[in-house]
Amino acid sequence: MHNALAALLSAALVASHSTALTAVDAEGDIWLQLVPAGTFTGRNGQGPWTTGDKASMEQIAANTRQLAGSTEPVIDYDHQAIFSAVPGVGGTAKAAGWIKELQVRDDGIYGRVEWTAAAAISIKRKEYRYLSPVFFHEKTSGRVLAIRMAGLTNTPNLDLVAVAASALFPLNNQTGDSMDKILAALNLAKGTNEDGVVAAINAHLTSSTAIAKAAGLTETAKPDEVLTAVNTIVADRTKFAQAAGLAATAKADEIVTAVQSAIAGKVDPTKFVPIAQVTALQDDVKKLQESVTADKAEEAVNSAMKSGRLAPALKEWGLDLFKANQAQFETFVGSAPVLTTPQLQTPKKDGEAAELTEAQLAVCSAMGITADDFKKTLKAEAKA
Repeated sequence: MHNALAALLSAALVASHSTALTAVDAEGDIWLQLVPAGTFTGRNGQGPWTTGDKASMEQIAANTRQLAGSTEPVIDYDHQAIFSAVPGVGGTAKAAGWIKELQVRDDGIYGRVEWTAAAAISIKRKEYRYLSPVFFHEKTSGRVLAIRMAGLTNTPNLDLVAVAASALFPLNNQTGDSMDKILAALNLAKGTNEDGVVAAINAHLTSSTAIAKAAGLTETAKPDEVLTAVNTIVADRTKFAQAAGLAATAKADEIVTAVQSAIAGKVDPTKFVPIAQVTALQDDVKKLQESVTADKAEEAVNSAMKSGRLAPALKEWGLDLFKANQAQFETFVGSAPVLTTPQLQTPKKDGEAAELTEAQLAVCSAMGITADDFKKTLKAEAKA
């Protein structure tokens, strides 16, 4: 699939920026600039093309990795991979090197290049001097999509690669079978033009990025990493479905419902109690505790009143204090003075006469008047 996409994208590729090579570049792996940052044009003025800012270049690098898959982008001689190795025709194109790794820098996208022995000798002998990259871009906006490959050449020329692109993937009957196969791989109708092809490829790249994110990976994840992550998720999902007694193809909602039902129906009664029963038990315990506290409060307050350490008028206050803080109530009662009999009498409401003391009752007896008459006299005196 990746090979088909790579071939299809060649319909929109160009090569413009060239990197001069020296003999030093042939010594082991070397980082070389593949495309510049920002907007640029070809030597003959074609373009402009743009790689955008650093974030955009990271996306280009990610697209390049996805298109390459498990392979490494090739560096050939004079774009022979485009000129000589024509699908359906034949031809060979030896590699001069391989792009082992991509790196985004402030001034562009770089590739770590590993040269072949023959290419290293050619560079040392100054038989080749320039690196000419080939990249895919949108036809109308010039936005660079991905880097396809690069070539060792001494004539980095836009026209050269434009002809090569046409030879590789002409939209005519000479390679119509290949075109049909690639269009079918992209689910496109026969005869779809370049704009439709590029749009489909963009959608493919966007979908790949979305899948990587959904699988918990970064946007730059390689296809094999994405595949591994997705396979793991599918395998785990299948295990959950089977454990719930469902088919491996069961939907997520069905799996969740089945698991919840299984848990609800297989609770060990020796270890777990329904939440409703626990709540009811807690309510009962709370009511019992409140009842016991109320009884103790009533008993303590009555005892304090009987001993003369709490006035009857303060009974409700004493009950509330005992319930709120028993220790504080006991401290208050322990330090309170003992009240006299008149002080302990409950004051009457307005309009009512207080009960007579023993001394007053003795006066009534001596004078031969009733207690009620004496109360009336006391009330009249109080008003006066």
